[in-house]
Amino acid sequence: MRFVSKLINVNLLIKLIQTLDKIGKTCVVHLTPKKVEFILTSDITDGVQVWSGVNAATLFDDYRIESKNNNEIAFELSLDNVLRGLKSGQLATDITMKLTKKQNIPYLSILIEIQQSHQMMTVLQDIPVKLLSASQLAQFQEPHLPDPEVWIMMPPLKLLRNVIDRMKNIHDYFIITANMAGELTLKVETDMVSVATFYTNLDHPQIEGRSPPRRDQDKTAEVKVDIKKFNRFLYSYQVSPTNVILCIIENTALVLHVLLEDLYLTYYIPVVLS
Repeated sequence: MRFVSKLINVNLLIKLIQTLDKIGKTCVVHLTPKKVEFILTSDITDGVQVWSGVNAATLFDDYRIESKNNNEIAFELSLDNVLRGLKSGQLATDITMKLTKKQNIPYLSILIEIQQSHQMMTVLQDIPVKLLSASQLAQFQEPHLPDPEVWIMMPPLKLLRNVIDRMKNIHDYFIITANMAGELTLKVETDMVSVATFYTNLDHPQIEGRSPPRRDQDKTAEVKVDIKKFNRFLYSYQVSPTNVILCIIENTALVLHVLLEDLYLTYYIPVVLS
């Protein structure tokens, strides 16, 4: 088993790790010859799942991976540890990441070279990891859900954060309603107060390169979700997504696709049944 590579996009990886860290503190990393996947499941979160992937060539140069499992490697690690290691390398001239073993303990080692004055300083960060076998990795399965009743492009996440920050002080749960006419409503209510925000003229894009089944414009769907869980999803603005698509599967889940050219995050947020 071998993995070694030059990290060439440290800022993107930091933003991705910071985004994932809002959901859970432990993450499964799945290295494949073409892609790096990050998995947070409900076993290690509070019910929210995130499945993320990025092209290996976007993060790494001279990307070398070898294993008996079709040249794939999976391991579990602490996101906080990775974040601390990467932040120390933001001004680095060279960063090498590789799997190592010391006293029979596996590590993800980050070797950072920093130019200071007229000399080179080297910093080594060893992050403990738990290696996963092929059978252990196979236990992590992305949810297979029905097609959404409604899917719609979301407004800018930074603007939504301001709205949700106010709503979360009113109640623990809020209702998301959307239709195929481009309308989205966020509503929170108690016995004493009701607050709603409305958005119109939102698009209905393709999801993962395919169009879901056609829906009438009159089709409306709604879900009730934990507002704090939704708020943690909003931190995905840090990766500067090109598109964010909200999908409502009534009585099942709220699914959110955060899309960039070479990176994606898919959030599965459980719904509250009335």
